[in-house]
Amino acid sequence: MAGRQASLRAALVAAHRIVGLALAAFLVVAGSTGTVLAFGRELDAALNPDLFRPSVAADAAPPDPIALRDALEASLPSGTRVDAIPLDTRPGHALAFRVVPAHDGADDEYFVQPVTGAVLGSRRWGDLGQGKKNLVPFVFRLHTSLALGTVGEWLLGVVALLWTLDCVVAAAITWPSPAPPRTWLRRWRPAWLVRAKSLFSFLFTWHRASGLWLWGMLFVFAWSGVAMNLEPVYRPIMRSLGSEAGEPAPARSSPPPRSYRTLLERARRVAAEQAAAGGFALLSERRLVYEPERGIVRYQVRSSRDVSDRYASTTFELDAATGEWVRTVLPTGVRAADTFTTWILHLHFGSVAAGGVPYRAFVLAMGLLVAALSASGVLLFVRRKLRWRSEDEPRLRVG
Repeated sequence: MAGRQASLRAALVAAHRIVGLALAAFLVVAGSTGTVLAFGRELDAALNPDLFRPSVAADAAPPDPIALRDALEASLPSGTRVDAIPLDTRPGHALAFRVVPAHDGADDEYFVQPVTGAVLGSRRWGDLGQGKKNLVPFVFRLHTSLALGTVGEWLLGVVALLWTLDCVVAAAITWPSPAPPRTWLRRWRPAWLVRAKSLFSFLFTWHRASGLWLWGMLFVFAWSGVAMNLEPVYRPIMRSLGSEAGEPAPARSSPPPRSYRTLLERARRVAAEQAAAGGFALLSERRLVYEPERGIVRYQVRSSRDVSDRYASTTFELDAATGEWVRTVLPTGVRAADTFTTWILHLHFGSVAAGGVPYRAFVLAMGLLVAALSASGVLLFVRRKLRWRSEDEPRLRVG
């Protein structure tokens, strides 16, 4: 029995080393870019105040997003569509419209002065060649796809899946041999401590202990990465646990809506009815989005079922042609599996309302930790292979 346990443990240690080395470069990129994105909105606005913070008179009339949308589309090259309308009209902030350009290479995000409708500027989202106005979007592309598009998304999805499995393996190799609970916990306690008898001792024990201290958050980052980038794996697993959100209505062709204003009014009525029937509160509007490939309009709001104060996940879908209600997607409170997905995604984004700025600072620190853990794992491997060990240095057993 002891021999089989030793063999299993040796195999797990080897797997942890191999997977850790294979993922190290990817996780250093993901962790370091994640530190920037923890405060990405604020950084983007600070770098580009001319786009995000237009001068608006204090007594200016509230903006009309539908009128601004119509005026913007009329001013753009023929064939350009403005299918997404921002409804979150905050004083002193520009409205950012994402558009479907008429040809490849054209700008796809326009910033509009909320009162006059003047176009403040535009960018092709994520194109670093346009300079600092695309720095933060480019960092986002690095974080989510290595700036490689669909191929990069799939690659990082596989990385996230391997990282998830490695989180379990990494914890398992710190466990002591089977023993009564009190004895087992006492034997496990040294794995949670950092020793500084030598540089190697400090590096090894810090790598092991910090991974245990924050194991839960590391697992959240890893598994949420699978949710975002590897849906063919994530969705069946969560569906087996009761998930249903994310199953869209059947695709069907639909002409552009004749009147976004009529659809918005209809969506507001549907939302109010659904909220009253479901016992939740509507807090603020975020956007109205037309999806031609599905023939629906999505009305997104922040509600009491949302866990984020930065993103709105409560969604009401209407038929784009008739305005009839299709379905409602609630982020929490319906199915435990969907609630779990909502939480891990917003924990990853640093957008949990209850956490505020302190939690986003924690996410920033976690990004640095992910990068440091990966780098320290490589250093430990190199040191072990090159046998950089002084005579007085303790021979620590890895794991």
